[in-house]
Amino acid sequence: MSLFASRSSNSVTVAMDHGLTFGAIDGFKDPRETLRTVLGGNPDGVLVSPHLVRQYDEEFDESNVSIAITGDVVAFSTNPGIDEHEDVWEPAFDLDFITEFEPAAVKIILVFGRNDRGMYCRNIRAVAEAFERLRNTDISLIVETVLWGRDTPEENRTDPEWLENAARLGWEYGADIIKIPYPNDRETFKRITSNSPVPVTVLGGKSGDTRDLLRMVSDSIEAGGSGIMIGRSIWQKEDPRAVISALSEVVHDGANVDDVWP
Repeated sequence: MSLFASRSSNSVTVAMDHGLTFGAIDGFKDPRETLRTVLGGNPDGVLVSPHLVRQYDEEFDESNVSIAITGDVVAFSTNPGIDEHEDVWEPAFDLDFITEFEPAAVKIILVFGRNDRGMYCRNIRAVAEAFERLRNTDISLIVETVLWGRDTPEENRTDPEWLENAARLGWEYGADIIKIPYPNDRETFKRITSNSPVPVTVLGGKSGDTRDLLRMVSDSIEAGGSGIMIGRSIWQKEDPRAVISALSEVVHDGANVDDVWP
């Protein structure tokens, strides 16, 4: 089932693949409980690791939520769950294994600004090869385009023009769906969505104020965005289901933030 099979053709997808990077991260230390909480909020989709699907298949079988599976591993250290600002990436999971779960989509990250050109080239190749493997199936390819590389100056990591270029490269390499940071500039994001032949969704990053999150999502939808793929700002909150409900009203109904969040 498509991530966008909703009344608005947009998607509220909850990202839950963080265990691949951070291990037992706050808010997700009990995978079964967090998964049940999120699924109970009835999002359109969840983005998870293949082994989360394998280990908790009963929870997924009881839900109508669409599943997207992350096909690679990103880490910021070789020590477990630690951020030491390293750039570690590996397309770890075989696509034949992932497709056994019949997901709606597979996600690959595409990191720009890497100082390891060999890794950057392998990343591009992984995206292109994933598209080739999936193109005769009903499984979409999500490419998450980010500017995390060490050669990207901090001030450019949310630069509207750089993000616009990153989104373009994402679908030029084969993306069916783009996942991207919101550039905090509605006109730029509108240009990105208007010029993209594929849906553009926004990511969330570190957990912050829920009202600010809803305003950002509202701006992105008004500028032509197709929804969200957000994790920590949902399941690290006291009431994740309430956040999912508010996001769904904004994404699907264009609701005013003040009407959905006190």
